[in-house]
Amino acid sequence: MPVKPKDIVPLSFEVNPHIRKLDTCLGSTRFLNLKEMLEPADKYNFGVLAANAVVQEMLYAVLDAAFECNSPLIIESAESQVGYAFSGSDYKDKLTRFMDLVVDEVEKRVKQYKRIPPFCMHIDHLQKDPKLAYAAVEAGYTSVELDFSKQPTSDRTEAVRMNIEKCMPIIEDLHPLGISFEVEEGEIGSAKARAAQTRVQIMAEITKVEDAVLLVDGTNPEALAPFIGSAHGEIEGEPSIFYSRIGEIREGLRCKGIKDVPIALHGGTGQTNEGFNEAVKQGARKFNYASRFWTILFNNLREDDAGAAILKEMAIEAKKIGKKSGRYMWVRFNDKLRDEVNSQIFRNAQREMYEHVCELMEKAFWSKGMAQHYKPKFI
Repeated sequence: MPVKPKDIVPLSFEVNPHIRKLDTCLGSTRFLNLKEMLEPADKYNFGVLAANAVVQEMLYAVLDAAFECNSPLIIESAESQVGYAFSGSDYKDKLTRFMDLVVDEVEKRVKQYKRIPPFCMHIDHLQKDPKLAYAAVEAGYTSVELDFSKQPTSDRTEAVRMNIEKCMPIIEDLHPLGISFEVEEGEIGSAKARAAQTRVQIMAEITKVEDAVLLVDGTNPEALAPFIGSAHGEIEGEPSIFYSRIGEIREGLRCKGIKDVPIALHGGTGQTNEGFNEAVKQGARKFNYASRFWTILFNNLREDDAGAAILKEMAIEAKKIGKKSGRYMWVRFNDKLRDEVNSQIFRNAQREMYEHVCELMEKAFWSKGMAQHYKPKFI
């Protein structure tokens, strides 16, 4: 019989000396892990935005929205984004610099708004290098998604078993530090690839209840990201998303007497508010969001002659390394963009992102005002 994975240890400075403090005018507090973040969402039936806000304007926009809407917020950084959007010498240096920025900006807004919405710092889509998880913890992150869903086998159940084997050493190391985990079943591909598939083809690939149960039972995570038809990137046309599978998975976990974990929905860009509402009703609690931020930023940059020219240059350089988007050149061209593009363009993009996130919090995820259900973790 396999050894049952141990539960996460409550997050505290006693078990995890790497936790970052938020020293505010209301007192010193800390970031939450995913367990602490999603339990109130589950109790009061709302969703929490998990924003891949890896550029300054994206971060400012989502923080402003969280404070204005008094909403919980997960700030996440994907493994790939740490490579192309963050400056620094190595994982720890890059993530520490970003954490420093987040801490400073949260503390400024607490002084302005006189309240502290709950925040979680999460690593998204760790697929290649487990060292990133440990570096993130040392930088002050409180949560990690382990995405080992893609395995060298066509047998889906065998892939789940291999997924578990890769997840467990990391979970066993970091659960005792109060670090939460999200695990993934099924490959959440690109919007372009999904658009080429029929609804029947997508239905054949969505996560089976029994595979979700097996993965949760084998890893004891704080959240599960199944594939239900959503995709990364801008969705064109009507997406084929099977929201009912969310409820079926959660019911399957309850029926088996296994830990009933909140569902994380990836590929949020392009879905409707009504679609998000249905996902919340079915039991989704964490909603990843990334591509729309880049679309807004790049669309605004194209309105400036210098910005448009630099974006073309970025696309050419990205193509040389096999990437389809100029965003992979962000760190390399960040200074040039800020030197040559009218600063109002960046402010316009930030404002547009802010307004979009406020709408999501109020109308899509129903998280506006829900910070009232969290007690700040004062130190």
